Formats: sequence, C-alpha cells, structure tokens
Amino acid sequence: MFDQFPEPGRSQLAAAFDEGRTRPEWCFVEGQARLAFWAPFAGSEPVIIWQFDPGPDPVAAAELLRSSLRTMGLSKIIYDISLKPGLTPVVDRAVEHEALTLAGFAMEVERLMLEWVTGTDVPPDPGRLTYHPARRMDPAEVIDILVRVSEGSLDYDTRIEVATAGAEHEARWMYDDLVNRKAKPDWFVIGYLGDSPVGLVAPDDHSIAYIGVVPEHRGHGYVDDLLARGTRTLAEAGLQRIVAATDLANVPTANAFLRAGYSEVGRLFRYYWRAS
Repeated sequence: MFDQFPEPGRSQLAAAFDEGRTRPEWCFVEGQARLAFWAPFAGSEPVIIWQFDPGPDPVAAAELLRSSLRTMGLSKIIYDISLKPGLTPVVDRAVEHEALTLAGFAMEVERLMLEWVTGTDVPPDPGRLTYHPARRMDPAEVIDILVRVSEGSLDYDTRIEVATAGAEHEARWMYDDLVNRKAKPDWFVIGYLGDSPVGLVAPDDHSIAYIGVVPEHRGHGYVDDLLARGTRTLAEAGLQRIVAATDLANVPTANAFLRAGYSEVGRLFRYYWRAS
C-alpha cells in the first residue's frame, strides 16, 4: 500500500510503520485521492489523518474520507492544514477544504506555528525553579500534575478532552504521548518551587511538545522559566531550529514564546470529525 504514495510520503509512511505509528491497512487510495491515518506512538489508536492528498476532485476525496472513516470505526479524528501567515484554507487549499467539509469535518481552532533558530539569544534561566526529570518520577505523580495543568487550560484540545473524556483520561493519554516521544530521558522535566510543583515542559527531538503551569502558580511568569529551560535544553543539544505551536486564542502562552525569541512562521488550521 505504501508504494501507492509518492515520495517523500512513501518513505515517511515506511518510517512510521517501523515505529508502530501506522499500518498498511490504515492507508487508503481511490483514484487520485489518498490518505493515511497516524497514531502518535506505538499501541495507541490513530488520532490524525496524515498524508491526505485529495487530488483534483473534492467530491471524490470526500467519499474517500467517509469510506475510510467507516472502515476504521473511529469516533473522532483530526486533520491539520498548515499555511504561511496571511493564507487561508478556503482560498489557498480550496479542494482540500471542500473535501473535508463535505465529509463532515469542521475547522474549529486556529493555531500559531512558531520557530526559534540558531542565532537568536537563548532565553536566560531566571534561577527560580529546580527541575526533576519526569521519566524518573512515579507516573502517578506526573499524571496528577498533568491533571492540575489541565484545570482552566486555554488549550482547545485539552478543554475538549477534559469535557468529553475527563481530566484523568486526558492526563494519562498526554503522559503516554510525552514519554513515548523521541527525547533524552532528562529533557521532559517538572519545575519545582521548593517542594511545590509549578509546571512542566517537554521538549522532543525537534520541538517544545508541551508546556503548562498548575493553577496556583499562574500569573507569576513561571511559563517563561519553563520555556527557557526547554529551549536551552534543545539549543545545547545542537538543534538549530526548534518549533512549537499554540492556539491563537491562548494569548499568554503565545506571548511567552515571543518573549523567548520565537517568531511566528505560519498558521495551523485544525479540522475535527466526530462520529454522530
């Protein structure tokens, strides 16, 4: 099935298969339209449509989307369209947007795509927090902190998951996702003020995958401390480019990235499909 996808998608799918994140039976082709489903780590359910090429006909692509979703038997899925600033899917990815809409997807959240590059000053460590590697802690303790971070979160996906599946379920899924990312064991850390956990930052091999502060410590700028730690970790590991994303509506987090020297490089439009 992978050989029906052009490069570089074919090689990317093969690599994802080796990592347990996709399977041949998760790939679908009909005429000129093709798509693949992707899971964030081995053993998890697919959460995103990946490698979607609608071809020239949005109606045919919509039918492929509908039929593949029926075959997969999923209750929800997401799809992202990333564009340079100032562009919109309705105009600049019109066939893709129409196919998704016809298949029952809705664009529900717009995200800022951010980037830090070598040559930009590394944000200084204010020295207020001490850090414990999350992978060396009791998973239940880290999950409890993730539950607390989700309280009052401005992140759209977090709010939806908490509302539909519960904070414990969302936190356990997030923990599994973060500990299965490509990263050195001491990169994902919990920041402490004395004995009190303040928040966490989880860099992976190319990005700031997750950052958050518990409610009782919000409003004191600790997101800057955590982001400085994550950025410095990756810069010292030799990364010349670090990427991140946050919801456009999550102004505090977006401003923290800008203060840390990240710049906006695009917008990500996230579409959702849910079984009726």
